[in-house]
Amino acid sequence: MVRRFAGARWLLNFSLVTLLTGCFASELPPVEPPSALGKLLSVSDSTLPVRIQTQAFNERSLGHQYLFFIIPVTRVYTPTLTSDLRTQLSVACGMRGYRCSDEPTSSSVRMLEITVQDLSVNGYDLLVVRKPTASVTLSAKLYEKGQLMRTCEESYTATNTAHYAFAAELQSALGEALLHGSYKILDCLGFKQPS
Repeated sequence: MVRRFAGARWLLNFSLVTLLTGCFASELPPVEPPSALGKLLSVSDSTLPVRIQTQAFNERSLGHQYLFFIIPVTRVYTPTLTSDLRTQLSVACGMRGYRCSDEPTSSSVRMLEITVQDLSVNGYDLLVVRKPTASVTLSAKLYEKGQLMRTCEESYTATNTAHYAFAAELQSALGEALLHGSYKILDCLGFKQPS
């Protein structure tokens, strides 16, 4: 008789956990700019106005933290996606000799419009190690003197193994995906790294 109730209790607990999975939220902290960003931008020659569009991704879940690789335990989201992308894009532009600005000026010849097409951030529990993963797809339009000159779309996936796959590790994977996605989109548009 006791075994029957123990089995029923286990089934009830498992059912409750399954129903509640993915109901809890984990907010990612903002991506921290590198300490040398100010110095990098002070030596940048040209200003590149950038418009960033991320509206659809600021309000929804970007992914989950998974237990045993299959059970979603928490939803992952970030309210600072626009500033995170601007920070990483500023680093990528700075490495190419450009300084990002929010708005075009009257002397601006070029303007860049970046849109986040797809974004996912997940953390997988592999029993002994954890696997934080972030994937981003960016599209860009480059305008010169108001005319559309070039469009590009690039993707990047950042993944590694860690002791944990909590907010800090997921934020690091997101920062890496945004940075390398920014490098790829700038390369595609013809903003090559100076030699």
